[in-house]
Amino acid sequence: MAVRIIPLGGLGEVGMNAMVIEEDGRRVLVDCGVLFPNDQVLGVEVAIPDLRYLREAGGLDAVLLTHGHEDHIGGLPSVLREFRVPVYGTRFTLGLLRERLVELGVSAPLTEVWPGERFQAGPFRVEPIRVTHSIPDAVGFALETGEGILVHTGDFKIDLTPVGGERLDIARFAEYGKAGVAALLSDSTNAEREGFSVSESAVAEAFARRFGEARGRIVVALFASNVYRVQSILDLADKLGRRVTLAGRSLCTNVRIAETQGLVDIPDGVLLDVDKAAGMPPEALIVLTSGAQGEPNSALARMATGDHRHLRVEAGDTVIFSSRAIPGNEIAVGQIANRLAKRGAVVVDRAFDPIHVSGHAQMEEQKMLIDAVRPRHFVPIHGEYRMLLAHARTAIRMGLSAADVFVIEDGEVLSIESGQMRLGAPVPSGRVWLDARGGLDVSELVLREREVISEQGMVLVLVVADRKTGEVVRGPDLLARGVAHFDEGSELHARARQNAEEELARLSAPMRTLAPALEDALSRGVRAAFAHRERGKRPAVLPIAMLL
Repeated sequence: MAVRIIPLGGLGEVGMNAMVIEEDGRRVLVDCGVLFPNDQVLGVEVAIPDLRYLREAGGLDAVLLTHGHEDHIGGLPSVLREFRVPVYGTRFTLGLLRERLVELGVSAPLTEVWPGERFQAGPFRVEPIRVTHSIPDAVGFALETGEGILVHTGDFKIDLTPVGGERLDIARFAEYGKAGVAALLSDSTNAEREGFSVSESAVAEAFARRFGEARGRIVVALFASNVYRVQSILDLADKLGRRVTLAGRSLCTNVRIAETQGLVDIPDGVLLDVDKAAGMPPEALIVLTSGAQGEPNSALARMATGDHRHLRVEAGDTVIFSSRAIPGNEIAVGQIANRLAKRGAVVVDRAFDPIHVSGHAQMEEQKMLIDAVRPRHFVPIHGEYRMLLAHARTAIRMGLSAADVFVIEDGEVLSIESGQMRLGAPVPSGRVWLDARGGLDVSELVLREREVISEQGMVLVLVVADRKTGEVVRGPDLLARGVAHFDEGSELHARARQNAEEELARLSAPMRTLAPALEDALSRGVRAAFAHRERGKRPAVLPIAMLL
């Protein structure tokens, strides 16, 4: 029976990674992450993959996790509420996931796995393979199927001098290549970038230069999951005689888990509680903080406005953005950087020094992995369409036939049967928007209503009527938000009220005892007041009828 490769997320966007591997009516899900929206999706915190296919196909056997980044595990609470299946991941990955599941009241069997040790997941025999990424304990997977071996890289880079000492196991990938790999599914995030990515050790060297020059406080904003970078800073602080404090819940949680698991070694006397940091001389303190993506409620944002309870930024302090702004966050990051500069801080971002490096392979590293694995078929994953296409071109330059390289997007299906890969019928896919991670979904209709209100404003119109006689007791009263030239006493306000009154008067007394009829009349009347506008905004109208 055919083996099917079914992406439900991560192919066509950066984030929301979720890949189904299916054989004999059974299936595993590799990762299930979130997508962080841009500012056009109002009031939404994240999106997760649409799981309709899993419901319609008959469920799920297991989940395999490549690493603990939110774009790979953030959607799992929603999955596990619906499918209580075993989850397989490395120790640090499961440690991060467990915290989130406990917080949201979700339970699931979590099974720890180790690189090089095979296990059974659903219909597949699976081996984790060590890869290097910007988070500890990252792995790819080799899955033994009836159509041969599938290799899923997860997110990876080839770093010969990683801070954490976890080099990608290129030898094991090559061993699978010699045995024969039916398909390689490989990370495409940096497929458009030529050359090699910069080593994480270069960041430690850049920090050493910047820290040596700093005279006041040093504030470093970074991704909470990058505990390798935290280790570099702790070691530097120890050498320079500075103390370090952590600001941000997720950062504190991740460092605690990493220390418990032996992934971070905190030098004696270096780490300081945040409530004690206020009393430290500026030249003796380093602050590690969340907020590198411009999050409005982050510790860094509160420092930038002077609202943090314990920490402050003053003239002469150095603030380092050790991160790359996720697309869509550039404006928010820039606003915080400007506020910090106005407070007199020296603001440093990655344009000035290698104070941040990517955790994803660039073109030459991708070539090395393709050469090691030598797959029969190649499928670029994890990235926007142009990234997938660039990676496909690289694979073809490495000697694969164009007929054996498949660029697909979410919902498209690849089927391997009798050694041949072909495109199959698509399955339902898409995004489910959530007001909060692990929270309730937000429908497209609600998003559209929010968009209309944000762009064009809203008029609320209220009427109170007698439920027995239909007599209008009060109203119509109008209240506008975000609507130009609609002040009480204005011509537009008067016209809208008059139109609403006329529409109510057209209703018979029995009809006025029905709230839907009253609301429909109010809506028609107010909308008509804006219909004459050839240009300008036509606001959303919210009619409310109360019967007493």
